[in-house]
Amino acid sequence: MPTVSRIELLKTHTHAGIAYPPGAVIALDGDLARWLVKTGVARQLVPPTPKPLSRNEEISE
Repeated sequence: MPTVSRIELLKTHTHAGIAYPPGAVIALDGDLARWLVKTGVARQLVPPTPKPLSRNEEISE
């Protein structure tokens, strides 16, 4: 299941065409968030949480 992680940027980072300054808090897919933390661009704020299913992905019983 994909995860969403909240991170705080330690350095300027451009995501989806928007330049975010140091100190900005953004939510990203877990893989990208982990990569930014590993490269020293960001720090993890809270443990990753499972990404909620969209209405189309819900499993009916």
